Amino acid sequence: MRIRTIGLLAASLAGLAIATPATAETTPSRKTLEQVVTELSAKGYAIREIEMDDGHFEATVIDPKNIVSEAKIDGYTGEILRLERKH
Repeated sequence: MRIRTIGLLAASLAGLAIATPATAETTPSRKTLEQVVTELSAKGYAIREIEMDDGHFEATVIDPKNIVSEAKIDGYTGEILRLERKH
């Protein structure tokens, strides 16, 4: 019985070792500047300036209603995290 338990434990650990590299491949990659610009343009924003800062994109954008705002954009998803109107 004890040998069987050790064999099951070893098989379980071997399965985890095999599964680990597969999850490493699914790590999301960071968006490129061009991808973020394309996505913002598709949402109707005109981009005045954009830069990468601390893993996020920061951009000055103009929305379809001609309102100028500062946007903080997630570097992995491209989602607008904060949109703050400039005065």
